[in-house]
Amino acid sequence: MKNVIILIRSFFLLRPRFLSTIFFIPILYGIGWVLSQPLLLFNFEKENLSLIGTIITFLLFIFLLPYWFYIKQNKSNAWILLGITKDKFLKNFFNFFQGIFFALVLIILILVPLLEKNYISWIGEFSPIILFNSIVLGLGVGFAEEIIFRGWLLEELKLEYGTKISIALQAIIFSFVHNLSNEIFWNIIGLRLGFILLGIFLSLVKIRDKGSLWNCIGIHAGLVGIWFLLNNGLIEFKENTPSFLAGPFTQNVPNPIGSFSAILILLLLCIFYTVKSKKIFTKRFN
Repeated sequence: MKNVIILIRSFFLLRPRFLSTIFFIPILYGIGWVLSQPLLLFNFEKENLSLIGTIITFLLFIFLLPYWFYIKQNKSNAWILLGITKDKFLKNFFNFFQGIFFALVLIILILVPLLEKNYISWIGEFSPIILFNSIVLGLGVGFAEEIIFRGWLLEELKLEYGTKISIALQAIIFSFVHNLSNEIFWNIIGLRLGFILLGIFLSLVKIRDKGSLWNCIGIHAGLVGIWFLLNNGLIEFKENTPSFLAGPFTQNVPNPIGSFSAILILLLLCIFYTVKSKKIFTKRFN
């Protein structure tokens, strides 16, 4: 056990500093994959096995985070630094659901031009199981990705490059870690740009909220969960729906982040939050 601790410490203190940041998640993912492999003996499907490996990876990540910040930055308040505070429960609760509401409004704005052009059919098939899956998916993806990108990665990059550059870097990384199955060039460009703008916007929200991550988690969870719920029984997109309005399609379901409406709205939000946070930038970044 002592040798394992020494090995972990040595890895965290690698020089140059960015090496440990680059390899941290891939190494954890490899460990998660190895630990999930014995489940093949129990006839687990590969898709389920991949999910279990990802869950193990994230649990290892959560477990090691306090040690990461303590060893690399000599800070013992890792969760406060990440924006996950246990105090002010009502305020955190309000911020989270404010984020959910914000995501709902954003999705409605994306759907408005599609509704006007009659590209959407209302099905209205509601399922409690689909609702449950949408909640679990939204919370899981929202919490995990915000902890990783707007929490750990943003704070780690800030130490090396400052906040302004770090916001851009984490947004670019956030965009490119998302696997895109669409092969059309302009669709890929639209999705990458949409994810970058979303990453920047969520970082600005965190800054506006004085480091709290709960609003960001709510927005991210809402976007994922509400869109999943809508596309599993409530609405259906017609075959002639253009990708630039709905977002690039994968198996008849579009990704709205790559739509013209989402890109325009996120761009305007980034500009608005940057201007609004000018005083915060002046205080904290200089």
